[in-house]
Amino acid sequence: MGIVKINVHRVHATRNLDAKGGQVNINNNVSLKNVEEMDFGMQGKRGLRFTFAFTCTYEPDLGGIEVEGQVLFLEDEKKVKEIKAGWDKNKRVPMDIMEQVANAALHKGNIQAIKISEDINLPSPLPLPKIKASGSDAPAAAAKVIKK
Repeated sequence: MGIVKINVHRVHATRNLDAKGGQVNINNNVSLKNVEEMDFGMQGKRGLRFTFAFTCTYEPDLGGIEVEGQVLFLEDEKKVKEIKAGWDKNKRVPMDIMEQVANAALHKGNIQAIKISEDINLPSPLPLPKIKASGSDAPAAAAKVIKK
């Protein structure tokens, strides 16, 4: 089946007020911390709870944002057992499942980081679209949205 829900249970942000201005590099990362089985009470289906950590670091030492949460995943019992066994054995998840979980965690983490970054005066972790006029007297309809 796939992802059922994404929960956030921890958000932590810091801003270094003594940091010097200049070029800022922003690095986003997501990692799995744990995988646990869950019972959703559905016949023939089991769930997995993927606990993730999303980090957004601002270099040089401007600050950082950390988001922790869980991706809830529903699948047939056999597949769930295989995924959990792989995690327990070597801390690996099949690539097709990892792609879904990592993308969901990145999406949720980036949304939280964008909201928090504005509150503590850090640059947005993702470039936001901007409008650029076609000419000096260009009407509003001629403005173009620029994505970086």
